[in-house]
Order: sequence, then C-alpha cells, then structure tokens
Amino acid sequence: MIRSGRAPLHLMNVRENQQVDVHLQKHDENYKQPTKVWKPFSGSGQRLGSPTPGPSSSSVMTSTPAAQAAPATSSSGPPEVSIDPAVPTVSLRLQLANGTRLPVRFNTTQTIGDVYDFITRAAPQDGSGRPWVLATTFPNKDHTDKSLVLGEMAEFKRGGTAVQKWS
Repeated sequence: MIRSGRAPLHLMNVRENQQVDVHLQKHDENYKQPTKVWKPFSGSGQRLGSPTPGPSSSSVMTSTPAAQAAPATSSSGPPEVSIDPAVPTVSLRLQLANGTRLPVRFNTTQTIGDVYDFITRAAPQDGSGRPWVLATTFPNKDHTDKSLVLGEMAEFKRGGTAVQKWS
C-alpha cells in the first residue's frame, strides 16, 4: 500500500485525496522492541488468608481505617517505648488483633516481654478478657518465652512483623 503511493488516512492524519510526501528509509539492523515500563499494582485486592482469626476479609479491610482512627481520637496515640540511643535498634511492625498496625522501634537488647508490655499498653481493651500470644507470620511461630532478646532472635534480628493472635 505505501509502496504504491498510498497510506492509511488515520496514520498520516490527512484528508482523502490530499497530497503527501512519504520518505521511506531502510534500516539494516534488526527491530528491537522498546523496553516495557512496569507499573506497580495499583488496584484493590482481596486478602486470601489472615494471621488473626475474625470476620471475613472484606469486613476486616473496611473496619481497619476505623480501628486506626479510633485510638487517635480517643487518646494521643500509641505509648512510647524507652529507647537507649547508644544501643542499636530494630524496627517492628505490630499488627494487633483488632487490625491496627503499629510501627515501633525497640533496642536489640530488649526482650519479647517488652513487646508484650507495649501491646498491652497500646490496646488494653483487646487483651483484658482473652488470652493472646505474639506470633510471626512467616515462618509461623508463637513466641511465648518472654525472656528471649530481640537481637538474638533470627525472626527479629533485622526487624519484621509481629502479630497479636488470640490463643
């Protein structure tokens, strides 16, 4: 079609029977497809499993912002952890049984018992009537020995996620 002097109208952006100069250039190298620009996932998703028992995933997803907003309005926020600046720290992301997520820093010399105390102070209404245990999500492991030091545990040496799980 192009070799005969005609081209599709939508490609040339011209009207019918309009004169157009088309110059073809032959390239010797093979065609290289341009690299694709990958965009991160931006949609909403469905959570398949939950490390904490409770309602279905859709109601957990909708109740999470309300659960996070409630402590902020009723109090000044989560309690502070006393950190010694001379000792290395480790960053933990705690997920409470009500769905609230709390990022917190501990010294590597602090123990699992200190994490238990922090969770009890952060959400006293959650742990008052029901027994709970601190667990990691992968590998799934319950941490019941409160004397273990965070810096000596493989799960928390470089930080990680800990979950409050009803027992």
